[in-house]
Parts: sequence; structure tokens; C-alpha cells
Amino acid sequence: MYCAPFNCEPENSRTPNSCWNTAHCVDETSDFNSATAFAQVADYKGDPHTTQYVSKFEPSNAKHANEQLELELVKQPDGKGFGAVVTGTRAIQYGTVTAVMRSGSTAGGVVSSFIIRNDKVGDEIDFEFVGNDKTAVQSNYYWHNDLDYTKMVRSPQLTDTTHEYHAYQIQWTPEQIIWAVDGKTFRTVRRADTWDPKDKVFKFPDAEAYVSFSIWDGGAGAKGTADWAGGKVNWAAAPFKFAIKNVSTNCYFKGNETTYVPPADAKK
Repeated sequence: MYCAPFNCEPENSRTPNSCWNTAHCVDETSDFNSATAFAQVADYKGDPHTTQYVSKFEPSNAKHANEQLELELVKQPDGKGFGAVVTGTRAIQYGTVTAVMRSGSTAGGVVSSFIIRNDKVGDEIDFEFVGNDKTAVQSNYYWHNDLDYTKMVRSPQLTDTTHEYHAYQIQWTPEQIIWAVDGKTFRTVRRADTWDPKDKVFKFPDAEAYVSFSIWDGGAGAKGTADWAGGKVNWAAAPFKFAIKNVSTNCYFKGNETTYVPPADAKK
């Protein structure tokens, strides 16, 4: 499982070829009504044709249930929550990703996230839900781990995101990023507007990245994070389950799929 490109660290691997090749974007819809769209990471054998999304941690609090993918935040003996991260098995560099889902942030401190991110570079585009704001979703983007939280934009009011399913969409092109809910755009960021005259660079996410979903305990974080998330988690309000019905991906670049064969000397 550590050979998968979203987990693998070449510099810490046994051989230079331990990391499997990156499988690139193809147009597809992952319907979590089918159990085959998701697998636990220990069961993933490196073929993205058979599994579109996998859990990223063990033990895993993600599972196929109720004809959907469910990620749960679970209380630990120390009183903090241990959540779940599910990531796509294919990387995407520009395209449109739409997820039909229901937030699991039914109480303050619980954060549910839909993210396109490159962990190594630090580029990210996201939707995030916090438990103290159930009628909206927050949008943000980062370049090279420049965590400027002042760029967050809240969506217009929605029906309760913890009870109703909505279609959340990120449209990412070399020129702009668009965030939309149920087909209605509420935010656009243009690459041309991200120019930093001091650093002489466009601070616009452009690195190939992975789609992921997560639920986590924001209330256990540093004060700024905990305040943003809505304070300490009220565990009496559990369970906290983030539900995703399906994810559709439309690639910007066509015909760039790799024929995926893990290296012969790859070690697990």
C-alpha cells in the first residue's frame, strides 16, 4: 500500500523503483452504490481500473455502507477524534470534478473536506464544511503551502448540508478555478489575478494532484483552527458521518492515461 504514488516517498523507499507509477486522469464516474468503486488501502493492488478510491489510513474509518461511501469521525481514548481520508487512485491536472455528497459536520469542531491537492508541492483547491455553519460550504485554494486563510469565500446559503445532498463542483483550468453548488457558480479565481509582484510568480495551483475526501477533528487543533471549526467536538452529538454518493471526473487533457504496470521490483 505504501508503494501507491499518493503514499510513497521515494527517498525513504527500499529501492528507487519502489513507488508505483502515477496513473493519470480519465473521464469516469465513481458510483459508490457499487462496492467496487472503493477499497481499503491494504487491499489496493495498484490497478486504478478496478478501484477508483481507496482509504489512506489504517485503521480505516471509511467504508461502503447504505449505498454510498461513508467516512466517520470516531472518538479516541484521549478524547480527540480520529477520522478518515479517502483518495482517488488517479492524479488530475486540470479538469472538472463533481461530488454528490452530504456533510458529516453535524456539530462544532467536525470538519468535512473535498479537496484536490498535491501533498508534495502544496497546491490545493478545496471545499470545507464546519459544524457551526451547516447552511454553507467554504471554498479556498493554496499555492506551494502558502496557507492564506483570508482567501476563503463562503457559499450563498444552502439547505442544511448535513441533511441534504448537494452537487459540489470544482472546475479547474490553466486560466481559472470555478466553485459551484448544484450547478450555480459562486466563486471564480483567475490565474491572471494571482500574480505576486514581489515574488514574480502566479500563485495559482497548477501541479498534478489527487482528489480526496476527509473528515477530521478540527476542534482538537491549534486555537485558530479550533475556533474556525467551531470549538471542541460535542461527542454526545455523534455519530459524525460524511457521505458521498458519487464522484464524476472530466479531464482537461484527453488521452493521457498511462498503461499502469507496477515496477517488477516494487516492494510493499
